[in-house]
Amino acid sequence: MKLRVLMDNHTEIDAYYLGEPAVSCRIEDEGRNFLFDTGYSDAFLKNAAAMGTDLTEAEAILLSHSHNDHTGGLRSLLALPFGRKPKVIACPDAVLPHELDGMDIGSPLRKAELAQATELILTKESLWLTERLVFLGEIPREIPFEPKYAIGMVMRAGGREPDFMRDDTALAYCGESGLSIITGCSHAGICNMISYAKKVTGIRQVRSVLGGFHLFELDTFA
Repeated sequence: MKLRVLMDNHTEIDAYYLGEPAVSCRIEDEGRNFLFDTGYSDAFLKNAAAMGTDLTEAEAILLSHSHNDHTGGLRSLLALPFGRKPKVIACPDAVLPHELDGMDIGSPLRKAELAQATELILTKESLWLTERLVFLGEIPREIPFEPKYAIGMVMRAGGREPDFMRDDTALAYCGESGLSIITGCSHAGICNMISYAKKVTGIRQVRSVLGGFHLFELDTFA
């Protein structure tokens, strides 16, 4: 597997790539290309162009969760001249409206728009993308010291409710020396994610973990 970071909040000196508090990376495995998250704006597209990376080669866009620092570039991405409809793979809650203090913090494209522009695959179950790379789906919250916490509200057919970010997921890659886990924000808890990746893949050894961990200081840890 090859992974190239297209967007994060660090910029390498003299490279002059753009940075923002957001995530996007390109993943290549077994000759197949995937895009993991789409940043907060179209800045990741500018970085990709500067790197000589053609994102229209991606066969699937993988969303770690709904928040707009991971989905904000979707509209600009889908305006590119893809030769066919790309797949978008996400957990079901990722296409619902999410808000915080009256502000929309979810994906700029909802379910109907994404279903029209892409081949939309919504799954709570794990989904193997290649023989070694798996989209984990909905992460069970089982580790006692990683309590669930809500950020804002999610809008369902039955009304508004606290958003415990059930759509937050990760990828796992089965390497020769162990698992590599790729996360967006780890709202589901990084230990929950690692534990579930081991269960899905059957591999116990973890080689690396890449991404955002959101290790907030919570009163419940006191």
